Amino acid sequence: MIQFLLNQELRSEHALDPNLTVLNYLREHVGKSGTKEGCASGDCGACTVVVGELQTDDAGREHIRYRSLNSCLTFVSSLHGKQLISVEDLKHQGELQSVQKAMVECHGSQCGFCTPGFVMSLFALQKNSDAPDHAKAHEALAGNLCRCTGYRPILAAAEQSCCGKQPDQFDAREAETIARLKAIAPTDIGELNSGDKRCLVPLTVADLADLYDAYPQARLLAGGTDLALEVTQFHRTLPVMIYVGNVAEMKRIDTFEDRIEIGAATALSDCYEALNAEYPDFGELLHRFASLQIRNLRPPA
Repeated sequence: MIQFLLNQELRSEHALDPNLTVLNYLREHVGKSGTKEGCASGDCGACTVVVGELQTDDAGREHIRYRSLNSCLTFVSSLHGKQLISVEDLKHQGELQSVQKAMVECHGSQCGFCTPGFVMSLFALQKNSDAPDHAKAHEALAGNLCRCTGYRPILAAAEQSCCGKQPDQFDAREAETIARLKAIAPTDIGELNSGDKRCLVPLTVADLADLYDAYPQARLLAGGTDLALEVTQFHRTLPVMIYVGNVAEMKRIDTFEDRIEIGAATALSDCYEALNAEYPDFGELLHRFASLQIRNLRPPA
């Protein structure tokens, strides 16, 4: 079984197809159709959702780290112990969230197909930075494509909604959400199992070694930005997967005098922060690789 929060709703899943993407889970199993499929390959951003994960900073303070992801490339098994937020979750008690308001007021939507993805990318930007500059806004939206409105009004919406702190329901419920995430923090190996297909979610390297010994034919899943294409583009079935993204030892970044050691399951966006701190001139090159949604998923290996 895996457990996660769908906004504030606890979801416990076991008998799901492990090949099920978050996009299809939302649309076909939950009935939330705001998240769109444009390309099914992580290029257009129409399927962008936000995933929140409990983290502790250097001072020991707990907080939720929100990341924008391509739901068309994210398997449901990777949500174990996390919070999933889709575009439907932003509106609260009939009131649009500030990013949604800005998109309306700045006329940032025309046909509307890409709009949910833009909104979710801006929501993640808003949650991760109190006052992002123009470059940060461009970076947050680099993985979202629009074919009819044009980007000027969308960037105007970014500037309006992300300039300074604009508290919302997620801020008001942060302590509650942290408590709920702590309550469902994985303590044992998670599993999705449907017929002859399964995905296992270990927590330690020792667990991973045991599982890989038991299932030598298993495909290792970290970010899924390549592996998921076998399902979404080539319509193949992956009978056994082992998701390594919850293995803490594989997500460490350790800095030494002569080297930086990066865990094989560390997201590129986290790698960039560490590398940029040590090699700032390297930063421009690093940010040329992939969109933020992909970098939030993909490990370096």
